[in-house]
Amino acid sequence: MKLLTPIKLGPIELQNRLVSTAHAAYVDFWRPGSDGQRYMAYQERRAKGGTGLITLTAQHVHESSLYILHHLYDKDDLSRKFLELSSRLHRHGTKVISQLFHVGVVGKSDCRPDLQPLWGLSGTISAEGEAAHAMTEEEIEAVIQGFVDTAVVAVENGIDGIELHCAHGYLLQQSFSPFANKRTDRWGEPLFLVKTVAQRVRAAIGRDKALGIRLCIEDFLKPEHGGVGHEKLIEIGADLVATGLLDYMNHSEGATGADYSRTIGSFRYPLGEFLPLTRALRASINAAVPVIGVGKIPTVDLAEQALQQGDCDLVGMTRAQISDPDIIAKVKSKQTHRIRLCTGSNQGCIDRVGLFPITCIHNPEVGEEDRFEALDVPIQSPKHVLVIGGGPAGMKAAEVAARRGHKVTLVEASDRLGGRLNYVETFGQASSLLGSIAWLEQELGYLGVTPMTHTTVDVEFVKKLRPDFVVLATGSTDTTDMGVPTDGTVPVLSVLDAAQNQYGGVRLDMKSARVLMADMRATYETALITEHLAESGCSVTVATPYLHFGANLGFTHLLDYQRVLPTWGIDVKPLHVLASISEGKAHLAHVFAGIMTSLEVDFVVAGVHPKPNDQLYHQLREMVPIKVVGDAYAPRSALEAFREGDRAARTLL
Repeated sequence: MKLLTPIKLGPIELQNRLVSTAHAAYVDFWRPGSDGQRYMAYQERRAKGGTGLITLTAQHVHESSLYILHHLYDKDDLSRKFLELSSRLHRHGTKVISQLFHVGVVGKSDCRPDLQPLWGLSGTISAEGEAAHAMTEEEIEAVIQGFVDTAVVAVENGIDGIELHCAHGYLLQQSFSPFANKRTDRWGEPLFLVKTVAQRVRAAIGRDKALGIRLCIEDFLKPEHGGVGHEKLIEIGADLVATGLLDYMNHSEGATGADYSRTIGSFRYPLGEFLPLTRALRASINAAVPVIGVGKIPTVDLAEQALQQGDCDLVGMTRAQISDPDIIAKVKSKQTHRIRLCTGSNQGCIDRVGLFPITCIHNPEVGEEDRFEALDVPIQSPKHVLVIGGGPAGMKAAEVAARRGHKVTLVEASDRLGGRLNYVETFGQASSLLGSIAWLEQELGYLGVTPMTHTTVDVEFVKKLRPDFVVLATGSTDTTDMGVPTDGTVPVLSVLDAAQNQYGGVRLDMKSARVLMADMRATYETALITEHLAESGCSVTVATPYLHFGANLGFTHLLDYQRVLPTWGIDVKPLHVLASISEGKAHLAHVFAGIMTSLEVDFVVAGVHPKPNDQLYHQLREMVPIKVVGDAYAPRSALEAFREGDRAARTLL
């Protein structure tokens, strides 16, 4: 298998061709004074699983480059952390590269210590609407020196190389993009800044360290909007390789933050969408240096195919390794079928970036590697654990408890495992989320846990079984109670009724139906239900008390919805709530102004939270140690349910 074969990036040799590309995980690593242990443990876990190359989170090189919740490093502080991090990765045979960047005209100056303005090559306006300062000659030189100084800090402290970030709309990409570089001096020549930075960084780090570039090879911008386009961008790649300064090329796509929703595509986007672009880049440089292929490559089969076909020389499987850090280990042990595949949910990883630490919808280990290592000690006395409920929380609790050596009985009242997550089965591309359930069900089989379906648990059942510990994962029940008066002239559907196009157990023909989604949650679930209604042919209006549709979605999904909602004909009424239903109409009230509007509708969907099914807890709490998890504890999403089930089993001594 080519994926497992070594490859050289200039002076360094990788043990295989699997790459974890730079991504914003735990940026507090760069905060002076932080111990950085969480980030080190996270990256070491991927190295332990066999990753050939890890590229670190993009690192700011100058005080004029800051982003919300990001940090400018302190040399002495970072030197210590880099020495420890590189040592921890190297002991597993993994090479590590530091990615350097300057954001340029991205973001807002609010996050800067003294509210310093954004710096750009021209007085560009950022996507957030802020005017930038056009850098002077001296300021440009200071930024270049920042790249050099930061590169030296890295390579002098165990890092194997440097990657210059020339993608995602940051400064180096701005320098060769007409939308951001309108200078008439030497810095106005499109590649002058990038080549100057590359030359000086190469001179500073020498030839015994690797130097690469992450280049945008499709900016998704029309020429009239300042775009460059794929053909010209791969020519730029060839021009940069021709300098002889580079040992490899990485790539990505997009020119603004809004492009992340496609660049790091959710389940809505095809697998390997950008591999044809990768192949074109590799051809444009005549395969002179190795090229890393990226863009939603979640499976080993797709990765191997890309390598065998010559699309690329290495494969970036970043989200795949967030989901399962043991990809290489499982391939080597012929356990490929047991890889925990990325579902493309984006909910736990990219959609949390910039505000919260990343995790994974169905790998709760992410970000907890240090704590889990301390918890994963051999248990002294195995227990009999009864897990009541086979949704995400219950399945995860059963898997982790069994993996730790406990005897597990898993009981589910319905005919299948998966809980309310099963309702995405008919939701087109979103059905890929069921991969999380399929993986757990498979693992339970390997662990010897045979679920008891069609089984209702009561007090007598528990008395007879006599478990040592109970995990209560009985989920929740949907409600149509929105606390508003109604005369009954408009049927009110629960969220799950809407998912099944039914009312009172009767199948509905929803085509052309006028439906109001009274969305009080603005979550992934209500967004998917809204999408499902539109795809069923409904004329949909969404009333939400928030400033916009999907206020509690992560940004990649939110951007996707903002693009497509108008094309689906969905009318969104922000800052509105359902006030009453009468005479076949839904009456809406503006949250602040109180102004009323009325809509003639055929159905209303109650987009409210379900109610926890926690009754059994009160009956069992005096009988046996018990832990309530998932929706039975607090109705949220599958991400929290998987996590709570994991924690309940992992902390069971």
